[in-house]
Amino acid sequence: MTQAQKTIIKLLVVLLLSGSMLFMPFEEWGLPINAIQTRVIALFVFAALMWILEVIPIWTTSVMVITLALLGTSNTSLNFLKVDKFDAKEVQAIVADAYGPSANADTVKATQEAVVASLKKAASINPTVVRNTIATEILKPVTTGKADADAKAALLAASGKLYDGEVSQRIAKMEMVNLTQQKSIFATFADPIIILFLGGFFLADAATKFRLDINLARVLLKPFGTNPKYVLLGLMSVTALFSMFMSNTATAAMMLALLTPVLALFKPEDRGRAAFALCIPIGANVGGIGTPIGTPPNAIALKFMQEMGLNITFGKWMMFGVPFVIIMLLVGWLVLIKMFPISQKSLDLAKEMKGKFLTTPKAIIVYITFIVTILLWVIPKEYHGLDANSVAIIPIAVFSVTGVITKKDLRAMSWDVLWLVAGGFALGVALSETNLAKDMINSIPFASWDSLMLLIGSSLICLFMATFMSHTATAALLMPIMASVAAGMMTGPNAPMDSAGAIGLLVTIAFASSLGMALPISTPPNAMAYATGHVEQKGMAISGTILCLLGLAITIGLMSLLGAIGFFN
Repeated sequence: MTQAQKTIIKLLVVLLLSGSMLFMPFEEWGLPINAIQTRVIALFVFAALMWILEVIPIWTTSVMVITLALLGTSNTSLNFLKVDKFDAKEVQAIVADAYGPSANADTVKATQEAVVASLKKAASINPTVVRNTIATEILKPVTTGKADADAKAALLAASGKLYDGEVSQRIAKMEMVNLTQQKSIFATFADPIIILFLGGFFLADAATKFRLDINLARVLLKPFGTNPKYVLLGLMSVTALFSMFMSNTATAAMMLALLTPVLALFKPEDRGRAAFALCIPIGANVGGIGTPIGTPPNAIALKFMQEMGLNITFGKWMMFGVPFVIIMLLVGWLVLIKMFPISQKSLDLAKEMKGKFLTTPKAIIVYITFIVTILLWVIPKEYHGLDANSVAIIPIAVFSVTGVITKKDLRAMSWDVLWLVAGGFALGVALSETNLAKDMINSIPFASWDSLMLLIGSSLICLFMATFMSHTATAALLMPIMASVAAGMMTGPNAPMDSAGAIGLLVTIAFASSLGMALPISTPPNAMAYATGHVEQKGMAISGTILCLLGLAITIGLMSLLGAIGFFN
């Protein structure tokens, strides 16, 4: 069978499976899925299969995801694919019933038209939006002072029906459809993370041009000796350490810049190249778990724990977070050297990376900019006001203005990686803005599960979502739901969960959010490593899945142990 035939078969399988999602009886299975959400499910399956099977280059799949999201699920989709966001006739009937039979017909009609027009323009629609929009239009004469005392009383009575009684119930039961916003999809091309990527590319290219990466690699990795296996562990450890206090993506960008000269020392057929390329995203993803500020899911978990009166300090988090990171680094190291045997016998970086730090004006500019950028990434935002994404614009501006990075260098950058990441963001936008992810999560009866089942089930769901969605978006979506479930299970005389169980649950969700790293689109560090060209998607998927599941098992075991010994009390 030729490669072209294999590709056609793969494409047919993808189209068949993703297309079948459009005809699934989701409502009969108890899932309140509307027409647009069904299309998003089909798009999700299409993207996942295309990314996994690599029918076409994965960055082109991302372009397809963005295109299909715009054409089929957005507020600017093709005319024959557009759906009504709400039942206009039902809204008009609710307005009429709120006014009552004695109201002026022209007034009722004008209000109906104004409400429908306003709701059609709304970016997001739900019962609260409908209720408030109707109330605003009904009370306009009151707010503008055009209603006399009798008219004011009648209008207030009409608006009151929207919040109580039969009219209010009808609003609550209305079926509504949210569409992905065109601006949100296009914004993925200029997402702050894209600029962070670009800043990393500028730093990496400048470091390579002026041999900063080679010299830094020689200094940082010298303590780990010349055995390639321990050099690998050294790279992972240094990456994880930086990632505990700065952006995972920024850390990966910096470390991959240092890794370039190391990879150049390997022979083309040496599988160890993949191990070295993969050690950076593993170190970056795992390292962020170690501190509350290491990754956004940790901060989100802390926020909800504080709201529930469950106080976990910075130091206490590190007491279980850092040991977890150390264990995962060792596990990841063993997985990499087992899956990708290193043929290279020795890596004497001090000997191989000859040379000295350049002292030309442009080299000095690179050194200063490199140091300033890393310091701003490492120092907490509270001290200087800039987040990691804003800091990334500094090397872009400085290197562009000074000519460190030329037009030729700019053309050679990995723009396909930026498109790849944008596609993953667009899929997350579609899942979020159509309320599909929220509705599907809400349809799962978490409150009826026992504590252990809840811990395992919710963390597996979180891990699956984090593999395809932003880790931060996954945590932001799941954490409020899990916090409310935990709060409910902590109340009552026979409460099935105590405070230690609630902390363990939320921490596990935070950890699981960061452990989703099986695909290039799972996390920006993965995409950066894949962009080096030294990693095959299959190898990343296998090693990532192993680490995901082992990490989750270790997390659940660790939380159960800490709860049993009273660590969280």
